[in-house]
Amino acid sequence: MEVVMARPPSVFVRELDPEEAHRIRGLSRKGKTFAQRQRAQIVLASASRMSARQIAEAVRTDDNQVRRVIREFNADGMASLDPRTGGGRPTKIDEPTRARIVAIALAHPQDLGEAETRWSLRRLRCYLIRTKVVKVISREQLRRILNDAGVTYQRTRTWKWSPDPLFEAKKDWVLAAYAAAEAGTLDGVVVSFDECGPISLRPWPGSAWARLKRPPRQRATFNRRNGVRYLFGAYDVGADHLIGELWAQKNAAAVLRFLKSIRRRYPAEVTVYFVMDNLSTHWTPEIRAWAADTANNVALLATPTYASHLNRVECQFWSFVEFVIRGSDYPDWAAFERAAKAYIRRRNRDHHDPRIRELEYRRRVA
Repeated sequence: MEVVMARPPSVFVRELDPEEAHRIRGLSRKGKTFAQRQRAQIVLASASRMSARQIAEAVRTDDNQVRRVIREFNADGMASLDPRTGGGRPTKIDEPTRARIVAIALAHPQDLGEAETRWSLRRLRCYLIRTKVVKVISREQLRRILNDAGVTYQRTRTWKWSPDPLFEAKKDWVLAAYAAAEAGTLDGVVVSFDECGPISLRPWPGSAWARLKRPPRQRATFNRRNGVRYLFGAYDVGADHLIGELWAQKNAAAVLRFLKSIRRRYPAEVTVYFVMDNLSTHWTPEIRAWAADTANNVALLATPTYASHLNRVECQFWSFVEFVIRGSDYPDWAAFERAAKAYIRRRNRDHHDPRIRELEYRRRVA
């Protein structure tokens, strides 16, 4: 008798507040390590209710890793996005003392009776010895204790809370549309649209496998006389199909032409729901009028203000940047466009879905 193994149930991250989503989105693009960027993108993708399998395919990892990242984030929050490895010789400072050192470092000096607005390692060391937290400690040992606890010296940052009065309603609309498209219960298709860029022709830093102490080399001298390009991306949520085109400009006219080209890919009787963020070039009077014309059979769904992470094409852009742009040095735009198209073809082949062939067939016979 054949035993059929049940698929593990999907897990999802807890609901993100706008501040968390803003910070995580920044880490997914500018994180110091690949692991940090990948973990951040997994959390963002899960926030848009993508399943573990879909996320694993998008960010090029396995289902178990996706579920592990989600569970760790739900348990530990932002700290889980920067995994640390153990090792090294045994410590001479016990854990309670280390915890107290970290707490003092995170406290504002003026709250502890000091005159400064921030700690330097030297001043923090003097304070710890003067208050008899430790008898002796070097600045380097202090630095290691803080690094082991995930405490680093950083600039202050600002954050924005979404002023959108319809935040919850818009979020529910977008997530409900995704769920219906994946379940096949929607009377149409859901297409996430956004732009990636600007992208310039220059040596992009990246990473690759290499022999010990023999990293790949890139030229350091370059100019920016070739202008920039933008990748216009459209992601069919139900069919798991990505469409991408390079454009020299990112303006309202280009956006409308691209949206019309996407609309022509589907039969006229199929309603196309476009999910877009609130960029001004996405909501011009011309685009609104085109969508309002019932003959076009188009509907526009806006993500909440400062919540573009709910747009699922963002996850596809992350993989595009990691595997097409980072570590590259294309000689011209033609070479870059060939690489971009090859990647998108490969991505769609890897994420093959029978519904893609059905849609293409219907488009040809329409």
